[in-house]
Amino acid sequence: MNSNFSKLPAEWQTMTRTAAQAERFAYADPGYSATLCRKSLEEWIRFMYQHDGDLETPYDTSLNALMHAKSFQDLVAPSYFPQLNIIRKLGNDAVHTNREIRAAEALHAVKLLYGFIYWAADLYGEFPAGAKPPFDETLIPRGDEAEKTKTELAKMEAAYTASREELKRVKEELAQGTALKNKNLVRVGKPSDPDEALTRKMYIDSLLSEAGWDVTAANVLEYPVKGMPTADGKNNGTGRVDYALWGADGKPLAVVEAKRAGKDPRAGQEQARLYADRLEAAFQQRPFIFYTNGFQTWFWDDGQYPPRLVHGFYTREELQMLANRRAQRLPLRDQPIPKAADRYYQQEAIRATTEAFEQGRRGALLTMATGSGKTRTAAALIEVMSKAGWVKRVLFLADRTALIDQAKRNLNDYLPNMPAIDLTKEKSDASARISFSTYQTMMHQIDGEFSGDRRYYGVGYFDLIIFDEIHRSVYNRYRHIFNYFDGLRVGLTATPRSEGDRDTYALFELEPGNPTYSYELEQAVADDFLVPHLAKVVPLKFQREGIKYAELSEAEKLDYESRFEDPLTGELPEEIGSEALNQWLFNADTVDKALGYLMEQGIKVEEGDKLGKTIIFARNHRHAVFIEERFNIQYPAYKGDFLKVIDSQAEFRQHLIRQFVTKEKAPQIAVSVDMLDTGIDAPAVVNLVFFKQVRSLVKYWQMIGRGTRLCKDLFGYGKDKKYFYIFDLCGNFEFFGDHPKGAPESTAKSLSQHLFETRLRLAQILGEDEEEAVLAYSRSLKQTLIVQTQALNVKNFIVRQHLRHVEKYSEAGRWESLSDLDVKELFGHIAPLIVETDEGEAAKGFDALCYELQFYLYRGDKRQAKPIEKIKEMADRLSKKGSIPAVQKKMDVLKAVQKPAYWSGATVLGIKQLRADLRELAQFIETAHRAFEYTNFTDEIRIIQDPPTVYVSKNLEAYKRRAQQYLRSQEHHVTIRRLKMNQPVSSGEMEELE
Repeated sequence: MNSNFSKLPAEWQTMTRTAAQAERFAYADPGYSATLCRKSLEEWIRFMYQHDGDLETPYDTSLNALMHAKSFQDLVAPSYFPQLNIIRKLGNDAVHTNREIRAAEALHAVKLLYGFIYWAADLYGEFPAGAKPPFDETLIPRGDEAEKTKTELAKMEAAYTASREELKRVKEELAQGTALKNKNLVRVGKPSDPDEALTRKMYIDSLLSEAGWDVTAANVLEYPVKGMPTADGKNNGTGRVDYALWGADGKPLAVVEAKRAGKDPRAGQEQARLYADRLEAAFQQRPFIFYTNGFQTWFWDDGQYPPRLVHGFYTREELQMLANRRAQRLPLRDQPIPKAADRYYQQEAIRATTEAFEQGRRGALLTMATGSGKTRTAAALIEVMSKAGWVKRVLFLADRTALIDQAKRNLNDYLPNMPAIDLTKEKSDASARISFSTYQTMMHQIDGEFSGDRRYYGVGYFDLIIFDEIHRSVYNRYRHIFNYFDGLRVGLTATPRSEGDRDTYALFELEPGNPTYSYELEQAVADDFLVPHLAKVVPLKFQREGIKYAELSEAEKLDYESRFEDPLTGELPEEIGSEALNQWLFNADTVDKALGYLMEQGIKVEEGDKLGKTIIFARNHRHAVFIEERFNIQYPAYKGDFLKVIDSQAEFRQHLIRQFVTKEKAPQIAVSVDMLDTGIDAPAVVNLVFFKQVRSLVKYWQMIGRGTRLCKDLFGYGKDKKYFYIFDLCGNFEFFGDHPKGAPESTAKSLSQHLFETRLRLAQILGEDEEEAVLAYSRSLKQTLIVQTQALNVKNFIVRQHLRHVEKYSEAGRWESLSDLDVKELFGHIAPLIVETDEGEAAKGFDALCYELQFYLYRGDKRQAKPIEKIKEMADRLSKKGSIPAVQKKMDVLKAVQKPAYWSGATVLGIKQLRADLRELAQFIETAHRAFEYTNFTDEIRIIQDPPTVYVSKNLEAYKRRAQQYLRSQEHHVTIRRLKMNQPVSSGEMEELE
């Protein structure tokens, strides 16, 4: 059958099949024709991205994102973009709404598609420019032929393959047979619009329809007004409002002034204002003002703000709400700041933001160091603006699902009465006051969510949009989200204000380097709200060449980041020496040495016996897996639980993140690939390892922020986190010109090392005794040390450095008669290698206490008094918890050791028995004591059954959270303070508190 599209050269005919079908059904089934037009448009645009080297594929590959990409708009010219958008939007309406597509609309879309296809074929093909014949409407089936065509529709739809599958085949055919001008393309002029006036009208009507307006309703089109100014200076003229939009009460909500497509719509600003004046005089309500040429639309709330570009129209409900707010909203400055923002700088940030909004600004940028409470500040700001009647619906955007999950949980705690929804997991809900979404999800929601004929998320749906961790790379990828929504904007960023990019500031209409409010890391550390980072110089070398970021000019920095930034991660690759770096990163010896140095020099917990929570930033997934493999080879005693890869390819990654951020749970080391770089709240992290080159300044500061949070009692009760280490393996400090204070070399002995040395001293001195029972005890102590030495992993990098001594003392015979030199070698080369992973911290501490006491007792050393007092104190605390079955079983021993008579006859073997009697309770009393320090919920502790250690340890963090939540509650603060001070509390008060 003849078609306008059959006139293209033969090599393009495969690509025109969908367009020809769209043409065939323009009259027979306009809705189906519109759908096919959109499908054909997508096929051609994807073809262009595949074959045109100047087109950079964005992260999101939906049709909307492909069309909005800057490289595509530069190619087709911005003035032509609305024509393509008509095709896309009409196709969306046909699929997603119940709106009836008229034959005239479908035909117009076919004509626009015809112009675009010939333009693209001219651009990439070999036939002469300007060879496009005029569109011939007589080739489109009408009348009986149309009915015949319509009867074939069901068969064609059944045989119709999915667009992606068909496009794949098309690409394969074209790749084999079509010679494209991939290099030095001659850009041809944009295709003409066959009916510019119709395009404009369709565009305006479509946007109004998406916002729920019926342009065919009474008094909408060409609404007459009187009292317009005339040439003679009088006000007795008449006029017609192009579109008048009315409220349910019959009062005007908005006027829309339409200008021809080629004219700047701002030319209609004064005319639209005059129309608004006349309607206000007639109905005593000031309407809002829109003026548009169909492709650019301006919105003017002339009582509040200057005119601004918008990407659509407000719904009736949204305009009514804006109208109501004119009279009902309260001054923000008079609103009290909620207690969620309990720090001075959080309150200052809120006041600075509300002041900016009251001054008529529509954007605010808060530069706040990671860990300083940006989410808490945002929650308090939402509450202030909500109570003042400024906002109803809030959108919280972030670029990671994990950040959305965390932000929702936190805001739910601060704003429990505001219904919230996570759009990455739940369907849209009109009752939600706060919507959480990733940028990717929201892009699809904007273009794919409809409620009947209306677009669900219109430009005015949200009153306030909060952008978490906003920076240039996010804006570059998702700029049309920023441009689409018209609500007030608040950006949150941890990037220092001196380092922020111009694009980010411009998004909030601010001068570079002048955020709305700034609270940076240096000040937060000085205020003791965050902890500083100390540099660990790693004694590893690799060949690296390249440029230094700090040495680039501002313009060069912008160019460098925009040119080499990865669209998915925001990372910037090294320009020179990448192969050498690759080889170094994936070298087993390199990774083994790096892990060994970390395990040796990293900040430890549990009396220096276990590496503190650590994040290793790996280059990619393959590198992360390689690190995990090498660790498990080097440290098999941890049984694969100590270090885990947490990235986008990890199964149950959210569960792994929750495990990692919990202080008492494994893993202890997380190897991250762009998963833990931003926003994850893990206060217990004390070591960061930069095992990759970072070339994004924003990412660099976000990564540093993983360690800045405070953590109380991390090293024991009353021993808080004061700083954290950064092991920079890839020259990032140097690249960014950062010079943090150096961290000291680790000299403290671990608890395992102390235990090994104490056992050895005790075994040596007891080996001189004449009593067989004492000698047997000495031999058993030595046997423990021999087994520990033999269990050392000789493949481990650190152990290999002491391999000669490990092999020497792995022979049991060498222990039969140890010389002073042997003991010195064991202390210097074996003891530091020992890590006891199967015992709890408190149990090992009790062992060391008993061994020290035995040593002092045997020697008659007066230093025995200190460990005796510690044991008596522990027994006293335990004996007060007699309601716990495990404690009750040992009550006789606990009471005995508190009496002087017990210690007057104490012996080495007696203390050995005491250790056996109380060792099991040592772990419990230490853990339970910490729980009591936070909560003192004695009624709960009394019902704990055996084994008590697991129960209390498992719930320690829960006790802390509950205590902190209760302390924030004003309703029960008296009861809580009584609990904290161990004062009596009635059962009724406890029930009310629960």
